[in-house]
Amino acid sequence: MTRHSQRHRTTTLPFSYRDKGVDFELDSFTVDDGNQTALELNPAQTEIDLASAVSSSDSSDEPDWNTITLHGKLRLPEETVQAVFPQDERTHPPAKLYVTIRCHETIYRDRVVISEAPTTPGEHDVTLEVPKSTVRGTVELRPYLVRTESRSEKELNDYADQKNFRVASGTLYYVVVDRPDDEERAAIDGERVRFSQNAHLPDGNKLYYLDFRNESRPKLWINSDHPRIAEVLQSRGSVGAEARMRDVILDQVSYGVWVQLLVRVGSAVDVEGDVEHEWQEMVLQTFARNLYDTSDVSEATHRLRDDLSDPQTLPHVIQRIDSELQEYINPREQLIHLMEEGLQI
Repeated sequence: MTRHSQRHRTTTLPFSYRDKGVDFELDSFTVDDGNQTALELNPAQTEIDLASAVSSSDSSDEPDWNTITLHGKLRLPEETVQAVFPQDERTHPPAKLYVTIRCHETIYRDRVVISEAPTTPGEHDVTLEVPKSTVRGTVELRPYLVRTESRSEKELNDYADQKNFRVASGTLYYVVVDRPDDEERAAIDGERVRFSQNAHLPDGNKLYYLDFRNESRPKLWINSDHPRIAEVLQSRGSVGAEARMRDVILDQVSYGVWVQLLVRVGSAVDVEGDVEHEWQEMVLQTFARNLYDTSDVSEATHRLRDDLSDPQTLPHVIQRIDSELQEYINPREQLIHLMEEGLQI
């Protein structure tokens, strides 16, 4: 919806406007008076999840942070100035740069001025403070270049001539600062990174990797060496071809992840039928009874353990797992949606 609105705005404004005329890059953040932490964002990544980084280590209701400060750069290219200002204003453009801060959940609106008029082409440091008392959920950050003076000449129809008219904007970032109270923490953390730049991740064109270095909390890495796939996975819409493709990709990833988790947890069950970690309990509670068509999760857990340890029964339990995951994920439904979207049938 956002992209559509911006495209519409660009083509209908009666003056020159550059939707991507300002380069906006966030590179680090600070929580309260803590150390500055680098943001390892992918080229196409616009969603920044800080909820885990700033979450409380205990279960108290007290705020666990007061202010998140985001750091980065704004760069105004020469070509943007030439495109949105008349010739006689380009040396000292009557314009300022600011970044808007929006939070829909709290109806919070603010802006931070980065450069006052005149704003000439070049790079500017960005520091944005987000107080916890004003936001909740997701915060939106977007830069704008805005005129600061009106101009009376009638012949300048190709350029904005009124004070406070926006003439250019840049990347819209979504910063997740906390989760809704009723949203449970995911059993497995996920993150997108470039596999080619991380030695602990596999080489090649892998789409994802389930990391068990911390057995108590596995982590799912998505390979953003494939920018088009990474961009689709970041889409937030619920309709359209991109949303359908995203759901199909997620189904493909989740199938492989669940297979690994089921085999891993089945092999970790001890002789008493117990497991050590929370995620293992979650997997057994979710799948074990259906795998063996029984209401007794303890019985199903023992049978899964025995079947995975016996070469004679191993192929059969793998087949059971495959059948159960096809029912659980239901990839057929998302594929049909994608086909209908793509083929317009």
